[in-house]
Amino acid sequence: MIEKRIFIKCVDHDIPMVIMYPDGAGPFPCVLLLHGYMAYKEGDGYLLAKTAAKLAENGIATARIDFCSMGENRYSRIHYGISIMIKETRTSFEWLQNDSKIISDRIGILGHSLGGRIAFLSAELPSKCLITFNGAVNTDRPVDFLRAGLSMEEIADHGYTVIHTSDGRYELVFEQFIKDLSICSDEIYHYQNPILVCVGEQDPTLDPSISYQFVKNCNMPNVEMIKIDNANHTFNAKTGDYTKVYELLGHVVTWLKKNL
Repeated sequence: MIEKRIFIKCVDHDIPMVIMYPDGAGPFPCVLLLHGYMAYKEGDGYLLAKTAAKLAENGIATARIDFCSMGENRYSRIHYGISIMIKETRTSFEWLQNDSKIISDRIGILGHSLGGRIAFLSAELPSKCLITFNGAVNTDRPVDFLRAGLSMEEIADHGYTVIHTSDGRYELVFEQFIKDLSICSDEIYHYQNPILVCVGEQDPTLDPSISYQFVKNCNMPNVEMIKIDNANHTFNAKTGDYTKVYELLGHVVTWLKKNL
């Protein structure tokens, strides 16, 4: 496999992207990987990096990006929110469509946590399939649960608040992020291609019932679900034990070989 690190233009800033190609000449099917809230492309216990390597072993290219102000993305944190994430996803998807080593009509999107919501909010893109890992998939309503760790008083007084992330960082969240929590869409209910909803059944961060209820109530024949027992929000990746990650990826690879 070959890993290439590049920066692609998105209006007035650059998006860091790591592309992993399988061995061989290509072109290859591809999956765009989207990280979660306050994470980055190598974060959450290298969840997306492990995903990329496993897919490459099975003949599938991947591209993982850093969203606005996260990881290597230098765009100002004041812009961080769902709207810029959607724009960066579209820009990255369109770039992949023009990569000669990628099959332009066989590009899927996979998102973890808030990245799963962005994947669903990007349902208008001509993706071949959508996958969520413990995703905030209820896109027909605001993601108000993310307000829980934010101080509205600090934002009102200073325009920002300080949060302590699960991996020990202190980060700023600005007013734009709060405004964007109200962004909703029912576009996912019109999506015709395959959708895979993956759930860690012991996720303490994002209530698994959000995914369960979507699958139960969407009445969409193109939706499937995978449940991984004894798996948390990162499928235990942050513990350094990747047993559940690879259990999940075994199912995902099988599904992608059929649907991508």
